[in-house]
Amino acid sequence: MLHQTLMVNRFNDPSDTREIAELFAEHDRTPLPIELGVSRRTLFRYRDLYMHLIETHGDLMPNLNAAREDPLFQKVNTRLGTLLSRYDSNWSEMEDSRAEVFYDWMPDRR
Repeated sequence: MLHQTLMVNRFNDPSDTREIAELFAEHDRTPLPIELGVSRRTLFRYRDLYMHLIETHGDLMPNLNAAREDPLFQKVNTRLGTLLSRYDSNWSEMEDSRAEVFYDWMPDRR
């Protein structure tokens, strides 16, 4: 079953979209996304909001939390930390930036 995880943050500067896209393009050429189970990544900008949709074939968060010590993960996370800020200053973990699904629909494909 396809899982989707949507992470929400704020751009420090909304014009940084190209730099963030290039950062992920470089990252996505490494083995880490496949190791995490990522099948698709889509980045969105709405005004100063950054949204990061990650599609996987299982729950992403356990794999993501396990990868925190991986140098490839740390490199991206450190750079993103200079380009993005928390949507809510009360957030303490990456998990806190995950949007909550409150409705999901798919057509019956019989």
